[in-house]
Amino acid sequence: MPLYRRLPKRGFKNIFGKDYNEVSLGRIQAAIDAKKLDAKETVTVEALVKAGVVRRAKDGVRLLGGGELKTKVNFDIAGASKPALEQVEKAGGSVKLPEAAAAE
Repeated sequence: MPLYRRLPKRGFKNIFGKDYNEVSLGRIQAAIDAKKLDAKETVTVEALVKAGVVRRAKDGVRLLGGGELKTKVNFDIAGASKPALEQVEKAGGSVKLPEAAAAE
């Protein structure tokens, strides 16, 4: 029997899939409280890497709703969950998403 039939087939790898850094609102607020992030500036991937919140930028940052945001912050990121968007808008901030992510 040939080798390719003897070995098990495992899973599927999407070659077009994106690998995002996932950051919770609690980590953002902790970085702001520790004065690593400036809440007056727009928070981007580069700012998060510089602050040490994210080790390296992958395909972008996706904001998750874990934790609580108490500061008005403007984000320019690749994606965000619905609870994260609601909390940012409740705190008075805004989230700027790319056109493709906003349509999803």
